[in-house]
Amino acid sequence: MGDRWELGAAAGGSLLLCAALLAAGCALGLRLGRGRGAADRWALVWLCYDALVHFVLEGPFVYLSLVGNVANSDGLIASLWKEYGKADARWLYFDPTIVSVEILTVALDGSLALFLIYAIVKEKPYRDRVAWGE
Repeated sequence: MGDRWELGAAAGGSLLLCAALLAAGCALGLRLGRGRGAADRWALVWLCYDALVHFVLEGPFVYLSLVGNVANSDGLIASLWKEYGKADARWLYFDPTIVSVEILTVALDGSLALFLIYAIVKEKPYRDRVAWGE
């Protein structure tokens, strides 16, 4: 019962990076959403944050996994994935299933987020059909 919970430097850096991406996504989404309704502004906030996460966090994971592995890599992004790897070692070493899913996530979801941002900002008539599958 006397054990204290401490946040390690790597975990703290990971949380700080995620918070910075959230702040950047909010700032960018609100800036792009000026003069639009609340629903469009918050959709832009979410889509900007989503795109940042896919390209800034998951993209480097794919790269690190394809050129080596996360366990032997250095840097802030590698430390974030090493923290994640403490719970599931498949994220530390090349696992074809995990890397395949992440490649699809970065390429498709990240690109779709950018496409939807463009559609909302340019007020394209197809934006709702793409976003909601109507």
